Amino acid sequence: MSVRTLALDQYNRDRRRLNTRLGLLMILLIPLPAILLRVRFEPLEMLALVVAIAVAVGIIYPLWWRSKHHPYREDRREQRTRRLAVACRTVAFVSLVGFMVSWVVGSDVSSWIALTFLAAGAAAFIVGFEVEERWKRVVLRRAAKIEADQ
Repeated sequence: MSVRTLALDQYNRDRRRLNTRLGLLMILLIPLPAILLRVRFEPLEMLALVVAIAVAVGIIYPLWWRSKHHPYREDRREQRTRRLAVACRTVAFVSLVGFMVSWVVGSDVSSWIALTFLAAGAAAFIVGFEVEERWKRVVLRRAAKIEADQ
């Protein structure tokens, strides 16, 4: 195995470990809304705080970690993929929250706004997913080519 392939394997193990730890952190944050209600937060403040924490822990931090640990972190395509992933994941998540809030309001206009949020979030999710998958295929092809050359 080449050094780059070993680095990718180690990166994948470390990424799984990070995801496990972040998942446990999210489980620990389950009582946060109840705590915020007890402290007398307004619903909009509470929603903003929970969304900010979710975006930071679920999107921003994993991609920042990836920028420091990915074996191809210096590659321009990896950097572009990371930037697109941040944008698409954030837009998709915030659109989902906007969809839920607009749908709960219940008027005809808010229903159309909710569907607009849903369409924007779905489009962002699909674009982000496709970009990530293309980059994964490129990385796997590079690893296979390096293996074949040795």
